[in-house]
Amino acid sequence: MPKFEFSNKLRDYLKKIETETGKEVKILESPYLGIKGMWAGFRYHPDYIIVIIRSDIQKTNETLERSIAHEATHGYILFKERYCRGEFPESTEDSDKRDIQLIFTMVDDIVVNKIIFENGFTPFGVEYLGVVQKEIDSMIAGVDFYRQFSDDLLFDDLLMITRYTIAWGFLEYYDLKLIEQDILKKFLDVFKETYPLQYEITNQIKEIIKENDIFTSSGHCKAMGLILKELKFDSLVKITNMP
Repeated sequence: MPKFEFSNKLRDYLKKIETETGKEVKILESPYLGIKGMWAGFRYHPDYIIVIIRSDIQKTNETLERSIAHEATHGYILFKERYCRGEFPESTEDSDKRDIQLIFTMVDDIVVNKIIFENGFTPFGVEYLGVVQKEIDSMIAGVDFYRQFSDDLLFDDLLMITRYTIAWGFLEYYDLKLIEQDILKKFLDVFKETYPLQYEITNQIKEIIKENDIFTSSGHCKAMGLILKELKFDSLVKITNMP
């Protein structure tokens, strides 16, 4: 178990998740979570809600607690709200699994962030807007910010699409401060000009999300099927609702 004393707010929220899902929340540690800079991650398990935090983190703070609440809520929407998830044949390449899981996370995060916001946590971490500003500055300077995260160009493109979609989701579904809105609007505008091909894909994803209520299990599942088809991953994964 991690060596932290968490706040009453986080403990109460995790207890609420356990009560409503009937699943124990387990917090584990790992030296690497898959993407540089992540504080915590969710790992699916049929019997538990597993949150993994980076093992080099030495003390708790608002960012870590918000990250844990966020990741535990991914389990909440699966086990309580019966959202769908992807199941893969044994022959599926690890890179395809990673890409498809990122696509699910892109849509799920819009829902998850809204739930934690309604439960007293910030919808994004304290570092989020600063990173978005770095992305804006990089695009204006002609520097490809996204190629630092992996050696896989397809994954980097999906990461770009994810960053745009989540930023758009904050503007579309959240009541943000004016300065927060301004930064995110600037990001969307500069992204559109800098990455027109990726923007066209994000535009299709936005329309799918707007036409289907992703804040319901049925709408989310339909949207995921359409998005995976749009991105040509639909033949590699089976979408299933939790029983």
